[in-house]
Amino acid sequence: MRFFLYLASLGPFLLSHHPECAKYKGHTIKIGKFGLCIGCFIGYPTAIISMIFIGLLDLNHIIPAEFFLYFGITFLASFILSPVGFTKVKFIKITQKFLIGLGAALIYWWILDLPNSREVNARITFYFLTITVSLLNIYHIYGFYRTCKKCETPYNWEKCNGFKYTKSLLEKHHLINIFEGMDEFSRNILSKRVEKQLKLNPKRSK
Repeated sequence: MRFFLYLASLGPFLLSHHPECAKYKGHTIKIGKFGLCIGCFIGYPTAIISMIFIGLLDLNHIIPAEFFLYFGITFLASFILSPVGFTKVKFIKITQKFLIGLGAALIYWWILDLPNSREVNARITFYFLTITVSLLNIYHIYGFYRTCKKCETPYNWEKCNGFKYTKSLLEKHHLINIFEGMDEFSRNILSKRVEKQLKLNPKRSK
Protein backbone atom coordinates (compact mmCIF):
# COMPACT_ATOMS: atom_id res chain seq x y z
CA MET A 1 0.00 0.00 0.00
CA ARG A 2 2.86 2.39 0.84
CA PHE A 3 4.38 1.71 -2.58
CA PHE A 4 1.18 2.88 -4.30
CA LEU A 5 1.02 5.93 -2.01
CA TYR A 6 4.58 6.85 -3.02
CA LEU A 7 3.62 6.31 -6.66
CA ALA A 8 0.58 8.58 -6.27
CA SER A 9 2.67 11.23 -4.50
CA LEU A 10 5.41 11.17 -7.13
CA GLY A 11 2.87 10.96 -9.96
CA PRO A 12 3.10 14.64 -11.01
CA PHE A 13 6.88 14.43 -11.33
CA LEU A 14 6.72 11.05 -13.12
CA LEU A 15 4.46 12.65 -15.74
CA SER A 16 6.31 15.95 -16.14
CA HIS A 17 9.89 14.68 -15.50
CA HIS A 18 10.67 18.25 -14.45
CA PRO A 19 10.12 20.23 -11.26
CA GLU A 20 7.17 22.63 -11.16
CA CYS A 21 9.57 25.51 -11.51
CA ALA A 22 9.46 28.56 -13.80
CA LYS A 23 12.84 27.53 -15.23
CA TYR A 24 11.29 24.32 -16.56
CA LYS A 25 8.01 25.80 -17.72
CA GLY A 26 8.96 25.44 -21.38
CA HIS A 27 9.61 21.71 -20.99
CA THR A 28 6.04 20.66 -20.19
CA ILE A 29 2.53 21.04 -21.54
CA LYS A 30 -0.56 21.25 -19.39
CA ILE A 31 -3.42 18.82 -20.00
CA GLY A 32 -6.03 19.41 -17.35
CA LYS A 33 -4.28 19.63 -14.01
CA PHE A 34 -1.35 17.50 -15.15
CA GLY A 35 1.92 18.71 -16.63
CA LEU A 36 3.34 16.35 -19.25
CA CYS A 37 6.93 16.18 -20.46
CA ILE A 38 6.97 17.44 -24.05
CA GLY A 39 9.85 15.18 -25.07
CA CYS A 40 8.30 11.99 -23.78
CA PHE A 41 4.63 12.63 -24.55
CA ILE A 42 5.24 14.04 -28.04
CA GLY A 43 8.41 12.34 -29.29
CA TYR A 44 7.90 8.72 -28.20
CA PRO A 45 4.20 8.44 -29.16
CA THR A 46 4.99 10.00 -32.55
CA ALA A 47 7.72 7.41 -33.16
CA ILE A 48 5.56 4.44 -32.08
CA ILE A 49 2.44 5.56 -33.99
CA SER A 50 4.51 6.33 -37.11
CA MET A 51 6.19 2.90 -36.99
CA ILE A 52 2.81 1.17 -36.75
CA PHE A 53 1.20 3.42 -39.39
CA ILE A 54 3.99 2.83 -41.93
CA GLY A 55 3.83 -0.92 -41.35
CA LEU A 56 0.04 -1.17 -41.61
CA LEU A 57 -0.07 0.79 -44.87
CA ASP A 58 3.04 -0.95 -46.18
CA LEU A 59 4.49 2.46 -47.04
CA ASN A 60 8.03 1.14 -46.80
CA HIS A 61 7.36 -0.89 -49.97
CA ILE A 62 5.53 1.91 -51.77
CA ILE A 63 7.88 4.83 -51.08
CA PRO A 64 11.57 4.56 -52.15
CA ALA A 65 14.00 3.60 -49.39
CA GLU A 66 16.07 6.73 -50.04
CA PHE A 67 13.11 8.84 -48.87
CA PHE A 68 13.11 7.11 -45.49
CA LEU A 69 16.87 7.53 -45.10
CA TYR A 70 17.20 11.18 -46.18
CA PHE A 71 14.10 12.48 -44.43
CA GLY A 72 14.82 10.36 -41.37
CA ILE A 73 18.28 11.90 -40.99
CA THR A 74 16.91 15.40 -41.68
CA PHE A 75 14.17 15.09 -39.06
CA LEU A 76 16.56 13.65 -36.47
CA ALA A 77 18.96 16.51 -37.18
CA SER A 78 16.34 18.90 -35.78
CA PHE A 79 17.85 17.94 -32.41
CA ILE A 80 20.43 20.68 -33.04
CA LEU A 81 17.69 23.22 -32.31
CA SER A 82 18.03 22.42 -28.60
CA PRO A 83 21.74 23.26 -28.04
CA VAL A 84 21.43 26.49 -30.03
CA GLY A 85 18.47 27.62 -27.92
CA PHE A 86 15.62 27.72 -30.45
CA THR A 87 13.54 25.24 -28.44
CA LYS A 88 13.01 27.87 -25.73
CA VAL A 89 9.95 28.67 -27.86
CA LYS A 90 7.46 25.98 -26.86
CA PHE A 91 5.91 25.62 -30.33
CA ILE A 92 9.35 24.99 -31.84
CA LYS A 93 10.12 22.49 -29.08
CA ILE A 94 6.89 20.55 -29.71
CA THR A 95 7.53 20.55 -33.47
CA GLN A 96 11.10 19.36 -32.90
CA LYS A 97 10.00 16.42 -30.72
CA PHE A 98 7.44 15.45 -33.37
CA LEU A 99 10.12 15.53 -36.09
CA ILE A 100 12.58 13.50 -34.00
CA GLY A 101 9.93 10.84 -33.36
CA LEU A 102 8.99 10.74 -37.05
CA GLY A 103 12.64 10.65 -38.07
CA ALA A 104 13.32 7.70 -35.78
CA ALA A 105 10.37 5.82 -37.30
CA LEU A 106 11.62 6.44 -40.85
CA ILE A 107 15.14 5.23 -40.02
CA TYR A 108 13.63 2.23 -38.20
CA TRP A 109 11.84 1.05 -41.34
CA TRP A 110 14.80 1.87 -43.57
CA ILE A 111 17.01 -0.40 -41.44
CA LEU A 112 14.44 -3.21 -41.43
CA ASP A 113 14.41 -3.20 -45.25
CA LEU A 114 18.20 -3.38 -45.67
CA PRO A 115 19.41 -6.33 -47.79
CA ASN A 116 20.47 -8.34 -44.74
CA SER A 117 18.94 -11.19 -42.84
CA ARG A 118 16.01 -10.34 -40.55
CA GLU A 119 18.16 -11.12 -37.51
CA VAL A 120 20.93 -8.74 -38.57
CA ASN A 121 18.47 -5.95 -39.32
CA ALA A 122 16.75 -6.51 -35.97
CA ARG A 123 20.10 -6.14 -34.18
CA ILE A 124 20.96 -2.97 -36.11
CA THR A 125 17.50 -1.55 -35.28
CA PHE A 126 17.96 -2.37 -31.60
CA TYR A 127 21.37 -0.66 -31.50
CA PHE A 128 20.06 2.37 -33.40
CA LEU A 129 17.09 2.88 -31.07
CA THR A 130 19.16 2.24 -27.94
CA ILE A 131 21.89 4.70 -28.94
CA THR A 132 19.37 7.35 -30.05
CA VAL A 133 17.32 7.16 -26.84
CA SER A 134 20.47 7.06 -24.68
CA LEU A 135 21.97 10.15 -26.32
CA LEU A 136 18.70 12.08 -25.96
CA ASN A 137 18.40 11.11 -22.29
CA ILE A 138 22.04 11.97 -21.55
CA TYR A 139 21.49 15.41 -23.06
CA HIS A 140 18.30 15.89 -21.02
CA ILE A 141 20.03 14.80 -17.80
CA TYR A 142 22.86 17.23 -18.50
CA GLY A 143 20.33 20.02 -19.08
CA PHE A 144 18.63 19.16 -15.78
CA TYR A 145 21.98 19.16 -14.01
CA ARG A 146 23.05 22.48 -15.56
CA THR A 147 19.76 24.23 -14.76
CA CYS A 148 19.58 23.06 -11.14
CA LYS A 149 23.23 23.92 -10.54
CA LYS A 150 22.54 27.58 -11.37
CA CYS A 151 19.62 27.73 -8.93
CA GLU A 152 19.66 29.72 -5.66
CA THR A 153 19.36 26.39 -3.79
CA PRO A 154 21.18 23.96 -6.12
CA TYR A 155 19.92 20.38 -5.77
CA ASN A 156 18.38 21.21 -2.39
CA TRP A 157 15.03 19.76 -3.41
CA GLU A 158 13.70 19.90 0.15
CA LYS A 159 13.62 23.70 -0.16
CA CYS A 160 12.92 23.78 -3.89
CA ASN A 161 9.47 25.15 -4.74
CA GLY A 162 9.47 22.93 -7.81
CA PHE A 163 8.68 19.94 -5.61
CA LYS A 164 6.29 21.76 -3.28
CA TYR A 165 3.18 19.89 -4.44
CA THR A 166 4.90 16.52 -4.38
CA LYS A 167 6.20 17.16 -0.86
CA SER A 168 2.70 18.11 0.27
CA LEU A 169 1.40 14.76 -1.04
CA LEU A 170 4.15 12.88 0.81
CA GLU A 171 3.21 14.74 3.99
CA LYS A 172 -0.50 14.10 3.41
CA HIS A 173 0.09 10.33 3.16
CA HIS A 174 2.53 10.35 6.12
CA LEU A 175 5.41 9.18 3.96
CA ILE A 176 9.13 9.85 4.35
CA ASN A 177 10.25 13.02 2.59
CA ILE A 178 12.71 11.54 0.08
CA PHE A 179 13.93 15.05 -0.81
CA GLU A 180 15.70 15.55 2.53
CA GLY A 181 19.43 15.38 3.13
CA MET A 182 20.74 17.63 0.33
CA ASP A 183 21.60 20.65 2.52
CA GLU A 184 25.33 20.01 2.80
CA PHE A 185 25.71 19.13 -0.86
CA SER A 186 23.88 22.32 -1.80
CA ARG A 187 26.04 24.46 0.53
CA ASN A 188 29.22 23.01 -0.99
CA ILE A 189 28.07 24.00 -4.47
CA LEU A 190 27.18 27.50 -3.29
CA SER A 191 30.56 27.94 -1.58
CA LYS A 192 32.40 26.79 -4.71
CA ARG A 193 30.29 29.20 -6.74
CA VAL A 194 31.34 32.08 -4.47
CA GLU A 195 35.01 31.02 -4.68
CA LYS A 196 34.83 30.94 -8.46
CA GLN A 197 33.23 34.38 -8.58
CA LEU A 198 35.93 35.80 -6.30
CA LYS A 199 38.67 34.38 -8.50
CA LEU A 200 37.08 35.93 -11.58
CA ASN A 201 36.53 39.23 -9.78
CA PRO A 202 39.12 39.63 -6.95
CA LYS A 203 37.91 43.19 -6.16
CA ARG A 204 34.71 41.75 -4.64
CA SER A 205 36.71 40.06 -1.89
CA LYS A 206 38.08 43.40 -0.68
